[in-house]
Amino acid sequence: MAEQIAAEQKNVKSKNVINAFILLVLIGTIFYFVSKNFSKSSSIILSFVGLGVVIFIHEFGHFAAGKLCGIKVEMFAVGFGPVILGIKKIDKYLQIRILPTILEKENDPDKTGLLCIKIPMGGSAGETEYQFRILPLGGFVKLLGQEDLGADKKNDDPRSFVNVAVWKRIVAVSAGVTLNVILAAVLFVFVFMRGINMPPAIVGDVMPGYPAEKAGLKAGDEILSINSKKRDFEGLAFAAALSSKDKPLKLVVKKTDGSIYDMNVVPENVAAMGAKGLGVQPPTTLEIAKVKDPEVLEKTFGLKPGDMLSAINGKYIDQSWQYNETIQSSFEPKVSLAFKREGQSQPVNVNLDLIYGSKIAYEDNGVFVPSHIYGLVPSIKVLAISKSPSLLKSIKLNNDANAPKGLEVNDVIMQAGNVANPTYKELREVTVLNAGKEMPIVVLRNGEIVNVTVTPKQEDGRVVIGFLDMMDVNSTIVAATTDANTYQWSGLPRGAEIISIAGVEVKNFFDIARVLNENQGKTVSVKYKGVLDEEEISFAVPSGNNVAVAPMLMQEPPFKMLKKLYRASGPAEAIDMGSRKTLEFIGQTYMTIKGLIVRDISPKSLMGPIGMIAMSSQLITERDFMYYFYFMGMISACLAVMNFLPLPIFDGGLVVLLIIEKIKGSPVHEKVQEVLVYIGLVFILGLVVVVCYNDILRFFIHK
Repeated sequence: MAEQIAAEQKNVKSKNVINAFILLVLIGTIFYFVSKNFSKSSSIILSFVGLGVVIFIHEFGHFAAGKLCGIKVEMFAVGFGPVILGIKKIDKYLQIRILPTILEKENDPDKTGLLCIKIPMGGSAGETEYQFRILPLGGFVKLLGQEDLGADKKNDDPRSFVNVAVWKRIVAVSAGVTLNVILAAVLFVFVFMRGINMPPAIVGDVMPGYPAEKAGLKAGDEILSINSKKRDFEGLAFAAALSSKDKPLKLVVKKTDGSIYDMNVVPENVAAMGAKGLGVQPPTTLEIAKVKDPEVLEKTFGLKPGDMLSAINGKYIDQSWQYNETIQSSFEPKVSLAFKREGQSQPVNVNLDLIYGSKIAYEDNGVFVPSHIYGLVPSIKVLAISKSPSLLKSIKLNNDANAPKGLEVNDVIMQAGNVANPTYKELREVTVLNAGKEMPIVVLRNGEIVNVTVTPKQEDGRVVIGFLDMMDVNSTIVAATTDANTYQWSGLPRGAEIISIAGVEVKNFFDIARVLNENQGKTVSVKYKGVLDEEEISFAVPSGNNVAVAPMLMQEPPFKMLKKLYRASGPAEAIDMGSRKTLEFIGQTYMTIKGLIVRDISPKSLMGPIGMIAMSSQLITERDFMYYFYFMGMISACLAVMNFLPLPIFDGGLVVLLIIEKIKGSPVHEKVQEVLVYIGLVFILGLVVVVCYNDILRFFIHK
């Protein structure tokens, strides 16, 4: 027996030495990296502190409510991992445990550890040990009888969690979420008292076919109020997303000429957002933004951060809406941009390629706005192949082994399924019909016909093939003509290649538009290459703007986001703004969860703890602490929603079980509780893995 005790003592001493060595190495490593890069390290530390405070406040809510409701609180820990310091009032003493789980003591049933100090102190013994743990990321509370993994333990103590009234348990469980909401509101009130720059409710651009365009909103329009309330751009999106079905938003709009109008706009589902919206983009400035790699910016565009766009196609501009307006009214192969640069008298000239897409609402079964040049619809051309691995696998050849592999950039779609010369609308329809099935596609590649087979697949809520499209405006092949009465192209077959108009040879749709524009109001002869030979028809050229396409820059310069100072005039307005912003983020979180369930929103858009740390660290590095507090307020509001979801292991799931217990008069069976908890645990671990993986890709791999 003596030998066994000696062996156990030796094991404890060896374990203490190893643990102490590991702790010293860890502390030394942290100190080394902090001292080597103090600026970056301090930002990361502050990020941990910020996220830790949000979690700590949540746990403090459980602690305070548990005390007030008469539940015995056994432990209140700040941080996670091994205990650094444990403080508890015992009979006649204040007990302080130092590193009790690292420096252990033999024959220690109370686990006081090797370093335990007892300071004489009067008064009765306390019930709660207050702990500081090694990882200062939040904390946790241990209520007597409550178990995180499994059913709550029965206990004879009247102050055990399972023995107090159900309503008190609900209060204790809900208090964490409540304090997170209050913390979010407090942070937002503080931010708005100090002031923060945010994108204003100004239309940066409108999406074709959506409510904003239908109502007549244009780039540069400022929305002064929404349902009689002033909002920033986030508030505009939130108001649209939460609007009642078919109920319009009452907007007061200031146009670019200074005139003010009242508008009623009914939000619709926007596929790209996964929620209802107006179809507006946030506003930008004409200044080139700071980017992570200025060298790439200079190599790509010849521009530097701070360069200011001053002219487009030789025309002076001073507002970003003028830039958007000029681009959208263009029908040229290129656009010329002139930038002013500080300390340089001559402008920096940049010539960029324009591409042209289908002017439609990008959603299946949505409103398709016909895209055409004088009623002529060009063929579809492959702009880029999707980077999604699941989509790349869906594309394969229907030819021999020596044929080129898959769809390629610049392929022209000649046939999709059984539809020859498809328009974008027809391509979408045949793609949806062939979801999960092999679909033949015929393409024109470098003057040769190539047969390709694709398998349309579900991706982020849409059935897609796996490529980005554009209109083939660099040829004169007509996929189709519009059915509008304005354009009488009778006799022109689908797939015709136009050779000349009014005796003028044309080589692309830019030539076609130019010649037809010069002959507005006249009847011209149009020669085209038909099935057998050249043929000719007559066409009465209508007057007016007859080009309806969606011009886009092949590469868009990174313009700085337009921001406006939002600062409350006093405490009352700050409270109003802060509480409204809290409700906005709570609502947005619920909408995001709904979008994930119905697959309108991709899980790739979610941010986990790594992303939160990286984002807040970046905000701290930029030395604008209002954004840091704003971000922490957003995180607190989002965590409140997530914690109150009616799912196992979340606070909301426990509240549901307590309500069931109240209704049926007895707790849910222990085995059922345990199964639900482990299902919830698997769900949480899976979600953590997914979001952390996405965070690593977003912030460290694809940055």
